[in-house]
Amino acid sequence: MVQQRVQPLIVGRGAAGKALRHALAMYADEVAPAVWHDREAPLPPPDTPDRALLVIANPHALHTPRLLEAVEQGYRFAICEKPAAINLDQLRALEGLQMATWVCHGYRLLWGPEELTRACAAGRFGTLISIEGRYWQSSATRPPKGDSWKDTPELGGRFDVLLDLATHWADLVTHIVGALPNRTAVRRWFINGASPHRDTHVHVTMEFDDMVSFGSISKTAHGNGNTLELEIVGELASASWSFAQPDMITWGEGGTRATQVRTTAELPARPGPFHGLGWMEGYGRLVGEVVAHIRDGRPAHAPTLQEHLGVLRRLLGAAELEAAG
Repeated sequence: MVQQRVQPLIVGRGAAGKALRHALAMYADEVAPAVWHDREAPLPPPDTPDRALLVIANPHALHTPRLLEAVEQGYRFAICEKPAAINLDQLRALEGLQMATWVCHGYRLLWGPEELTRACAAGRFGTLISIEGRYWQSSATRPPKGDSWKDTPELGGRFDVLLDLATHWADLVTHIVGALPNRTAVRRWFINGASPHRDTHVHVTMEFDDMVSFGSISKTAHGNGNTLELEIVGELASASWSFAQPDMITWGEGGTRATQVRTTAELPARPGPFHGLGWMEGYGRLVGEVVAHIRDGRPAHAPTLQEHLGVLRRLLGAAELEAAG
């Protein structure tokens, strides 16, 4: 018996929607060609709920309403771009959502972060002391594009870097540690912001018992494309990883340094070492996990909505405390 292919419906035709469409096309034998859906039109009920996959990549503030609408229409599976919610009211509306939903935090699915997560769980670092690093881009240093939906709080929310980039950073750190922080603090800057509400540079501090994480997150760091770097310091070992060299980890133990390199390939989303797909690898691997879950019932090793909401709750709560003074 030939198994029916997954039927994806994509809401949102921007860069994220197009990237997810490409990722779905990597699995042409298992996934039918994606259908675009206008962001203003009501969702149609799925023809086959056990094979329908809703892909949400419209403006940030519209993610929560679409997820709630999808449940009412009978969808069982969804992939949602981050952030799934732009404020605490939307976040509370998504708690207990009766639909299997995964969020596009693809960085944790790259080889380096996966290897660091395994090493942390195995005790290679001993007691963790800190996870530090940066996620820098320079998009805010260039002339703003006209009529961006991010300039409208009703579509983009009241934040920019905090929810667009810092959610990735916080997801990476909490996934590697395997826990949510006990305390989170943020500080935001708005210099070079295209609109007054759009933060352009953020410091995120997360405390996990005796371990502290600090991340510098920016869209106004001149001369940067997509600079993501992790530095992990532990009792027994230290490790460095960067998105620019995703298939390599530099380890420090005692007074020595050694390089670990990926040696395997897992097609279609993970080609041979040093021939990777960049950020598309994360999208491809997430889609592959979700498709396998829908078709075969296999657990999807991908970021879930509930994991995302746990991180988001702490970032939004920290932003409220910062604003209160």
